[in-house]
Amino acid sequence: MKAKGYFSWPVLILILSSLPVSGEEKPQEEKESPVSFGISGFVKSDYWIDSRSVVSAREGLFLLFPDRKIPDIHGQDLNGDPSFNFSAITSRIAGRISGPDAFGARTSGMIEADFSGVTNADINGFRLRHAYLKLEWENWDLLLGQWWHPMFGVDVVPTVISLNTGAPFQPFIRNPQATLTYHRGKSRTLFSMIGQRDNASDGPFGVSPEYLRNRVMPNFHLQWIRQTDHHTLGSGIDYKMLRPRMATDSLVRTAETIGTYALMGYYRYRSSMLDIKTKTIWGQNLSEHLMMGGYAERSIRPEDGYVSYTPLNHLSLWGNIVYGRQVQAGLFVGYGQNFGASETIEGRYYGRGHDIAYLYRIAPSVSFISGSLQLSTELEYTAAAYGTPDPYGVVKDHEEVGNLRLLFTAFYFF
Repeated sequence: MKAKGYFSWPVLILILSSLPVSGEEKPQEEKESPVSFGISGFVKSDYWIDSRSVVSAREGLFLLFPDRKIPDIHGQDLNGDPSFNFSAITSRIAGRISGPDAFGARTSGMIEADFSGVTNADINGFRLRHAYLKLEWENWDLLLGQWWHPMFGVDVVPTVISLNTGAPFQPFIRNPQATLTYHRGKSRTLFSMIGQRDNASDGPFGVSPEYLRNRVMPNFHLQWIRQTDHHTLGSGIDYKMLRPRMATDSLVRTAETIGTYALMGYYRYRSSMLDIKTKTIWGQNLSEHLMMGGYAERSIRPEDGYVSYTPLNHLSLWGNIVYGRQVQAGLFVGYGQNFGASETIEGRYYGRGHDIAYLYRIAPSVSFISGSLQLSTELEYTAAAYGTPDPYGVVKDHEEVGNLRLLFTAFYFF
């Protein structure tokens, strides 16, 4: 589906020869090592209509769930009116390079960007998605740079038309990281040390990567994957620790932290015409993954404002089935459950969806593919049960609110 253009290495050497060079001359065989560079991506246009107001990003394109009901003085829902939008901001371009070996390893790199900006205020802004270099030995890989968080799980990702890619049931997050992968037979094990940038944790001063950085410890992740001709099986564990405040509101130094973890498992079966995928996640404080969750203030000491914290616990699971080639029919089903906090809550909540008891989504789709062109449509129904959290963060007296989105998307791949 994708065609790539390549520059021959003699042209690249001619360009580089005009640059100043210092040090000893490289051996002849190293100077003649081939370098290739390819460009790929797609032009993409989205057209959609929602039955009501939604919680979303990028001017509504990245849909999470319906907004809660707000009645006016006549009992009519202020968030109940439909809306539409058109957008081409997620058109994308990527450059991939492979070059001479280094430290006995094959080398490669990639830079990818689109036009969706970092926030709604930056819509149409050219922004970085991925940028990494990779070293590949016989049994080991080392990736340095910005790439999908390992919980995204590139081997088992929902095939849907919406930009949300299954969020908030599926993680959707890119991070600066260092990931080391060990290959043995049909299995591999990866270990990652991860920072935060565009996707960051919530806290007392808004969404910011500083809560993780101030703890002086990266997000750690360990994952195991096994792949055969038709089957993919994987599991992972994730741990991070935040320092939400450096000082209390009374300007007393505080080093209070909150540590949270997540467990996940996934499976995929794939044949020539059929693709079946599923994933389950039990996690705490996963709001930076564009999922439900976060943490809350467990206690606040009156004399100096010293705050301690407790995590919010959530279960998310989804299943996805796609059949066909030139004509592809798909179905995505997702469910999320809020299990409240680990301890009682006295103060504020940080994160997403603390007043939602559960979420679910049903999204059938169909795509028509011809050469580099793909035309797709999806009907996505997402429901959220809004209510009032009790002292343990368990949502009571909830009422279900639903949104129906009709989406049409056109892709032109290159």
